[in-house]
Amino acid sequence: MAEPRSGNLQVGGIGWLARMIDKARLEAAGEIEQYDLEYPCPMDRGLLRELNVDSETFQKIAVSATTDEQVLFELERVGANLPGKPIR
Repeated sequence: MAEPRSGNLQVGGIGWLARMIDKARLEAAGEIEQYDLEYPCPMDRGLLRELNVDSETFQKIAVSATTDEQVLFELERVGANLPGKPIR
């Protein structure tokens, strides 16, 4: 897998999400250490709190989805706090 995308790249209007998707996939594949990264890092944990999703659930979604759009769909399905959605 390639190096994770920039944290500045937005997916669904959410900064850091693209990078966190890539990091979750690298962690699941056992390849994250070659990039000297950790999942979840403090930035990931902050976004996970905002989304109201735990890291294990997010990782399962990131690994099973093949596109960013599928990640967003699955996050909505599990009740994540996405932009434009009411906070639960």
